[in-house]
Amino acid sequence: MRLGVLSNRNLSPWVNWTTLGPPLLEPLAARFNAQLIAPPRIVPGNFREWKSVIQNVRSADTLFWMQGASRPEIPVLIASLSGGRLRRSAFVIDAWKYLITKIGVMSVIQQLDPCFVAFHEAYEELKRRFPQGRFEWMPFGVDTNVFNSGTGEKPIFAYWMGRRYEPLHYALLKYCADRGLEYRYTRRGGEFTDSSELGRMVGHSQYFIVTPPDLADPGRTGGFSPFVMRYLEGLAAGARLLGVLPRSGEYETLLPLDAILQVAPDGSDLAEKLFSDANDPRSRAAVERARSLVRTQHSWEKRAEQIYDRLSIGKRTDFGKVFSKHV
Repeated sequence: MRLGVLSNRNLSPWVNWTTLGPPLLEPLAARFNAQLIAPPRIVPGNFREWKSVIQNVRSADTLFWMQGASRPEIPVLIASLSGGRLRRSAFVIDAWKYLITKIGVMSVIQQLDPCFVAFHEAYEELKRRFPQGRFEWMPFGVDTNVFNSGTGEKPIFAYWMGRRYEPLHYALLKYCADRGLEYRYTRRGGEFTDSSELGRMVGHSQYFIVTPPDLADPGRTGGFSPFVMRYLEGLAAGARLLGVLPRSGEYETLLPLDAILQVAPDGSDLAEKLFSDANDPRSRAAVERARSLVRTQHSWEKRAEQIYDRLSIGKRTDFGKVFSKHV
């Protein structure tokens, strides 16, 4: 297999992409002797760069890229199409229910083989609605270089990153204010210009708050309740998860239940649950076991290996078996 890995690194991807695209695409190219092909913008003056991109694409027999939803950025799509009749595969990370039709149609038109889908619920619906497509579930990975344990004490009691569910947020505010504990939270959209700063924040936190996307924004998900990267990021950094499980069942397939302190979405049992957790010597050991599992089996580098095995020799990963072997 002559693999070409298409990257959007020359297209000014948003800051959150730094813990998504590069940690998967760069190891996939480097470890398996593939070409990393990064098309530039379509503007006057980029003719020479585009000529090189097209030559590199046409030297491959298989192309792979990562995309947000129904298609990648236009320059990545054009680079892919310039290859003519070759095998194409993509990893879709935001397969929300309202986008299923577009994702399915585009996947079938491009004959993606396979189209990896991060959300299991979306994978099931795509498989049902587009039987002529080739869809496979590929869970998120985590950038273990960014999300790593902080050294020494963990001075931050709890940290919530990105979109929040307000009832639980206010319960945490009150709980921590009443006890003089540090509760940190940041809003979505560029709160950190350097992803390593984000990793340090998580690594210095005792608890990392996680909730499924449908809890705060059911309109966006269309009823899907997927497993997202947050669950992996907290554990990779050595923080105990605190929050709510996704309804999809993906967490139970991929990670041990004793690594998360489950609380009511409105925080009504927060004080009771935290009191019990503080007096349970097994909780820290559970986090360490889960951290090891995440770092060895759910890193983006591991996903690169799994994707390469699928593209090169047709080997599929049974994620249920991966979990059961490491608990």
